[in-house]
Amino acid sequence: MASLQDQLLKAGLANEKQSKQATKAKKKQTRDVRKGVDVGETAAQRALSEKQAQAKRSKQLNAQRDAQDQNRAALAQVKQILERCRLDLTGGEVSYNFVDGKAIKKLYVNAQQQVALSRGNLVIVALDEHYSVVPANIALRIEERAPETVIIRTDVAENAVSDVNDPYADFVIPDDLMW
Repeated sequence: MASLQDQLLKAGLANEKQSKQATKAKKKQTRDVRKGVDVGETAAQRALSEKQAQAKRSKQLNAQRDAQDQNRAALAQVKQILERCRLDLTGGEVSYNFVDGKAIKKLYVNAQQQVALSRGNLVIVALDEHYSVVPANIALRIEERAPETVIIRTDVAENAVSDVNDPYADFVIPDDLMW
């Protein structure tokens, strides 16, 4: 038994071109069903939805690129500030231990810098696996741009004794105690 298409061709009610177009349309429809495209959706609707999806993706990529550019610019500013304002640590004879993440690190500073670090007048900043010591007011500017770079900041209020009735309030524990 011949298909309806063959019968219409034999009867002369359809020509070869119409037959090929019908076959092509049917194959496209079955392919779209396999791919999960809604058969009832027209080509214009598909094009519009694809265009909207592409616009959404490009917006997200642009926002991500902008955030990366801002982060890069902030780190470049921090690097410039550190190059201008970091203190010279050469000739440091006293080791100052501090915690960076889970590791204990050591910087060699002079006695005045050690006292200033323990009082909070100086701050340790890490950038590109290098540690720098900067004044506290400079550290505030750095922290505005890249808060993850400031490692050690000692606040004076932190060290103050909070209990008024503490019998040992008059006895200050030195930070530079050497064992």
